[in-house]
Amino acid sequence: MTITNTQLSRRAFLGGSTALVALGALTLAGCATPAGPGSVTATNAATKAKTINFYGNSLGEEALKPAWQGILDGFSSKAGVKVAPVIYPYDQAATQLALTGRSGKLLGVGQSGGWQVLTPMNVLADLTDLAKGLGIPQGVLDSYTMDGKLLVLPLTAAGIGLITNGEIAKSVGITSGMSVEKFATALEKIKSQDSSLIPYAAVTKASELKDAVHWMWGFGSDVVTDDLVCTLGDAESVKAITWYKSLQDDGLTQTNVARSDARILFASGRTALYDDAPLASTFVKTNGGAQNIVDNIGAISRPTVGSKKSYNRAWGSGLFASAGEGEVTSREFITYAATNVKAATALYERSAVAPAAKTVADQIPALAADKFQAAFRTEVSEHARGAAWDRVAVTAQIDAAIGGGIATILAGQVDVQAGLNALKKEVQGLLDSNK
Repeated sequence: MTITNTQLSRRAFLGGSTALVALGALTLAGCATPAGPGSVTATNAATKAKTINFYGNSLGEEALKPAWQGILDGFSSKAGVKVAPVIYPYDQAATQLALTGRSGKLLGVGQSGGWQVLTPMNVLADLTDLAKGLGIPQGVLDSYTMDGKLLVLPLTAAGIGLITNGEIAKSVGITSGMSVEKFATALEKIKSQDSSLIPYAAVTKASELKDAVHWMWGFGSDVVTDDLVCTLGDAESVKAITWYKSLQDDGLTQTNVARSDARILFASGRTALYDDAPLASTFVKTNGGAQNIVDNIGAISRPTVGSKKSYNRAWGSGLFASAGEGEVTSREFITYAATNVKAATALYERSAVAPAAKTVADQIPALAADKFQAAFRTEVSEHARGAAWDRVAVTAQIDAAIGGGIATILAGQVDVQAGLNALKKEVQGLLDSNK
């Protein structure tokens, strides 16, 4: 692989779940986007085009540019179409898309970072039919679906899952399918065997405590329902956060840990488990992990309560198409990017992230030979679930609110019930303002 920790640790391949929100950024100056060859609206009939734009950040990033340039060139040659890059930094994605969408000049295909800002404008094509037969996890497709329309076709579809030091995990019986009670008992065994270890380097820093969401799902709380009603403060979420806080109180997790901290702790052998995306195996190497850790890195399905389903917060990226003018050509481009094995192989080799389409991923020999990626796909990716608020323009604000609210509870500044009740009001307010 050619990627580095610096290049991919924060944003590469991230899509709906971490998009920056920028409807308000329409008032910002100095953010011009090149105009497309024509104005489109969702009421226009889908047509072909000789030129479409490709909106995104990857062509501006050293690690991913070769693979993406290959996709643009391959499709252009095959279809006789010009694909014109419109490149912006990832952190400006939502702002740029909002400006272009409001201008009526969005035309072509875009990477999914910031896609939510376009949904109120009704300018995105329905890609539901393109996903059929590809084997993309339904929970991931749901996170990009609004009013029955799939607005982004995932190119990568994974989750934030539990990463294990295989040697330690095996010694205490940590495995997929555990209950939260047995999981906590295994963490206590780790602590008793080596008090210098942090058994589980869970994210406990406010800015990233949206990680608490998939634990609440595992206890049976919706957190936010599909019709955008916040359920925080229900019995299930209270039990989940009470349990999560007990891990910290018992010294099984540590306070103020960010994901970047957890990666270093894991690579240096100072923790047995932490939560991460499928890039975890790369981060172990770039953070100087010993060979025994590199060789034994694994992934397990997230423990739950009783017979509840195991979930992981969806992590990945995809492509959207503008509706109407040029839509037929844009859909052809997306199909090429999602299903061409050569293109998918190049992206995997540059990013260490498996394609969303199982039918394509299964044809990549290097992926099949990667034990960690194979485990991650079955134990984490297949349990991926997008949050209901991933589809709306206040995604980032809600994640930040959840992080801050859970942090105050973990810090003991407020009890669990009162903290979640207050957080419910804040989150529901954000959801209502989005409407």
